[in-house]
Amino acid sequence: MSNIKIFSDSTCDLSPEDIKQMDIGIVPLSIVFNNDVYKEGIDINTKQLFKMVKAQKVLPKTSAPSPAEFVEHFKPFVDEGKTIIYISLSSKVSSTYNNALTAAEMLGNDKVKVIDSLDFCCTLGGLVKYCYNFCQSDMAVDDIVNEITKIKDNYKLFFTVEALDYLHMGGRCSATQLIFGNTLNIKPIILMSKDGMDVWRKTLGKKKAINLMIEEAVRDKDKIRYNEIHIGCSVGNEGELNWLKKQLIKETGITKYHEYEIGCVISSHCGEGTVGLGYFLEE
Repeated sequence: MSNIKIFSDSTCDLSPEDIKQMDIGIVPLSIVFNNDVYKEGIDINTKQLFKMVKAQKVLPKTSAPSPAEFVEHFKPFVDEGKTIIYISLSSKVSSTYNNALTAAEMLGNDKVKVIDSLDFCCTLGGLVKYCYNFCQSDMAVDDIVNEITKIKDNYKLFFTVEALDYLHMGGRCSATQLIFGNTLNIKPIILMSKDGMDVWRKTLGKKKAINLMIEEAVRDKDKIRYNEIHIGCSVGNEGELNWLKKQLIKETGITKYHEYEIGCVISSHCGEGTVGLGYFLEE
């Protein structure tokens, strides 16, 4: 472990306690309101983000770290003789992965191993935790990379939202969909997989949406890797997350959970009241 430094980016949504305990390097993405740039988790938190959106009635833009920013974070550890394993936000939704690859080429690909998680939030955080556990077992760098690469593609991550306003402001639903969706209480369930992000189902009411996600976990329960589930919510939505966890325990029998607070970048696309779950599947 002493010769390996694990990195991810701020969309892994690991808690400050987990980051400190596992000594994970975090490269922040940026939140841009007009011409003001904020580093996620450093200059702005999710509560502040929601307040700014309400005040300005516009969503911020989000941007990936540049190759130069990755070099700045990686180089001190490379200079110490460490090998870096960096697990990135999905290349399907961001240029973060490609920028990290460019930085790795600048520093030497033998020193920086870049893995495209094809993922974000709860299950990206899960991959980082698995990587840490492999490092603790003294696995060789290449073996760790190979193991994470095998695990990462076979997963499901579902989430649903309270209202469609953020999806509308971000151009992901039309004004007509916004009006009908909010009037009729229609809730989309978004599925993130290795193929990208898409609407999986639409339901009448959020409780029904959450129950459908739970039903999918029940169908998969006998093949969920490590018999554990990753769950997350936007800030202020902890009560609903606790209800989700209790229902999952009741319906699946699985009792090991990792909990996450959804950060600024993902929240800027989904909004308040977001809740979701994810897990990795055996091959």
